Amino acid sequence: MDFLFSRTYKYTVNQPIDNVLQDFSKVTNKKWTDFSDNITGTLNNDNTFKFTHKWTFGYIRGIFGNDFATIKGSISSNGQDTVIETTLRPNFGLVFFIYLIAILFLCELFGIKTMLNGPKTYILLFLPFFELILYGLILFMTNGLRNTFEKVFHLQTY
Repeated sequence: MDFLFSRTYKYTVNQPIDNVLQDFSKVTNKKWTDFSDNITGTLNNDNTFKFTHKWTFGYIRGIFGNDFATIKGSISSNGQDTVIETTLRPNFGLVFFIYLIAILFLCELFGIKTMLNGPKTYILLFLPFFELILYGLILFMTNGLRNTFEKVFHLQTY
């Protein structure tokens, strides 16, 4: 996991690349009314893909995108096997707020004036609590997307 909370995974599938691409195409070509799996995305001609949750309990709108979590990756052939390399990342807006809250907490802790008003004790208790909730949301959404991705495409990490 890096400072943007991104994680990389590599999967090896004992099938030819054409079969794997066909499985990916089945998922990307589903209608929006098909709620059998909570995953949707695109498969590009250069064997790269992007998958997100089909539905979530909230909606984020802004310059950082509108998905809580995203899996981007590529599919390549390795002899008779197929290698799927993925990068799983949360919404950058959520990551931004994680760091903003950490900076506000440190400023309050060291006595630097911030825009937060109220008793210092309450602020110093509330900020880490909210930070943990936000971090839990990030883990919940990214792990949920990864588990769905692995379940739909029958993958295992090694």
